[in-house]
Formats: sequence, structure tokens, C-alpha cells
Amino acid sequence: MKKLGFIAGLIGLTLLSSCSCVVENSFKGLVWGFQQLAGDGYCPSPEILSLGNFERVEVSMAKVFEDGVSNNEIQLRFINGQGKNLHDSEELLARKCAEAYAEEFSKIHEYDRIKIMFIQTDPFQQDNFAMSEYTFEVKDLIRKPEL
Repeated sequence: MKKLGFIAGLIGLTLLSSCSCVVENSFKGLVWGFQQLAGDGYCPSPEILSLGNFERVEVSMAKVFEDGVSNNEIQLRFINGQGKNLHDSEELLARKCAEAYAEEFSKIHEYDRIKIMFIQTDPFQQDNFAMSEYTFEVKDLIRKPEL
């Protein structure tokens, strides 16, 4: 009985590994399922990353309900940004990033605040870093339709 399961597993593995499109389609299905669960726009677009020429972004979300008060927050940690925008007007860049994310994320109305964090790491010693953060109320970022 164990031999039959082992042989079936080998055949299944062979079929899956023989075509790279199967793995690619599986990954696309996984990403699609995650987007449906988390909401469209959960992962910031390349356009947002290009605002400060960031290497990458990390997203975390917290929904807390204590004593009848909701405290829902999105944190976007932008890592190793470069460029004139970041160094000349960091606060303005943080607001632009928050506004762009608020436009893209389909479930933005479920959150109260967006915290933007800019993190610069030392390329020679990863334990050294500089960080600045800005917090914005979601209601201030959402554009109201014009009448």
C-alpha cells in the first residue's frame, strides 16, 4: 500500500514539474486568492515605490477593538529610498505615498490611520538604521467626489 502511494506521489511530482506553466499558474492563483482575501491594492504598486525610488516596502495591518473603540492602522515601511524628493521634502513625500495607497487599496475604509515609515539601512552594517515616521488619518486622505 505504501509503495502505491509513493509511486502516485512520484507520478504527480513528475507531472507538476514537467511544465513550468503549471507552477506559474498555481502561483498566479495563489496571488489572486490573497488579493481577494486582503483586498485589491494591498501590495503597493510600483508607482508608489517609484515616488521615493525605494528598494522595497513592507505592509502590516492591525485591527484592534478595545472598550468599544476601534483602532485600525496600516503601516507602510519604505526601505532605502533615494532621490531628491526623499531628502528635500520627506513629509510631503510621506503624504503622497499615503494618498496614493489610499486610492489603490480597496478596503481602505476599514482603517482609521496610515503610518508611513522611511527606513534607511547602513549597507555595511545592517544593524544600523535611521527611521522617520508620519501618521495620517484615512478620512483626510480620501478624496470626496465632486458634485
